Amino acid sequence: MRWRRVSVLTLVINTLWMQNIVTDKDDCKCKIQTLCEPISSSRVVQTEVFVFHRERNNWEEYHWSKITTIVVSGAVEDDFYCLAHSYNVRLVFEAVLTMDELIMKESWMSTKIVLVRTYKLDGIYINVRDKLNKGAQNYHELTRMVIKSASLFRSELPGRQISFNVPWTPNCKNERCFDFLPISYAFDLFIVHSFNIRNDMQDGCVAMSSSSYHDVLTGLSDYIKLGVDSRKLVMGIPWFGYDYTCKRFSQAGGCELENTSHCGYELGMWLPYETIIQRLPRSLTGRLWNDDRCTPYFVYMDGKTYHQVWYDDPESISMRSTFLKKLKLGGIGVMKLNDVDHSRTAWAALHAEEMWNALCPP
Repeated sequence: MRWRRVSVLTLVINTLWMQNIVTDKDDCKCKIQTLCEPISSSRVVQTEVFVFHRERNNWEEYHWSKITTIVVSGAVEDDFYCLAHSYNVRLVFEAVLTMDELIMKESWMSTKIVLVRTYKLDGIYINVRDKLNKGAQNYHELTRMVIKSASLFRSELPGRQISFNVPWTPNCKNERCFDFLPISYAFDLFIVHSFNIRNDMQDGCVAMSSSSYHDVLTGLSDYIKLGVDSRKLVMGIPWFGYDYTCKRFSQAGGCELENTSHCGYELGMWLPYETIIQRLPRSLTGRLWNDDRCTPYFVYMDGKTYHQVWYDDPESISMRSTFLKKLKLGGIGVMKLNDVDHSRTAWAALHAEEMWNALCPP
């Protein structure tokens, strides 16, 4: 039972740490004092634009008028906080939940409530990263814990947003299988990671995009068929791609990868969109388009080795954005904002503008 003692010790340390930083935001640092007040979830939003912020560079250049919610990992700079609230943009805390923490139950959420209250944040985003199979020992325990945690959060911080991370499909194809429908009743939003879809193939293993138009549509539709309110679904899209090293390459057969036990995006190297568009002009092929997956790609060489890069760009994102109206979704999500260059150079500004516009086409 040593791991149980470690979990409790971690809880105590985290609680003491948070008590020591309460004064960091006890006093409002915004020039307009009302900007330090939490943004209520009762605010009417036609389309949620739910985005992830990881680093602290270039946030001044975000298209703030198009954002509704930003996920942060903790405290943020005062200027960032005040600017977000001046645009009525929520800042929500990302709380990562592991299977080992299930024993902590109410105490796990209690520590997160203290943190959200301390930093005057506008909600919480619960991210369960561990694998979980249907019928596993923790399957029902996780359901009970997250529902109870959501109830506790609402009672302690009424009116603040609470969201939950879910995989691209509810059909348990990626070993992240939850009891989705009852969990959905307890949350304002389901943030659907409609990317990083494994594509195991029976006949060979070739490079391809981490998601396709049809996979994304099928996954979202299956949540709705399950009974999840479509207005709670936020379709997550990537501002990144994958660079695959070809074991064998041919114009007809594409980029064949090293044989492994499975074939999927894990065999590629992750690249932010900023890097992808810098490499594209130096590629052998220029931008190519795959009609089956509705996704762009290109080929380049490193020495004598061929590489294929598959990614999403304004055209492929715009096509997926049509699902917002088609399925009556609650919104769209971006992973992550810093994968696009938001500097003031004309070249960067053009590409950033195109990516932002693709999120909510007319």
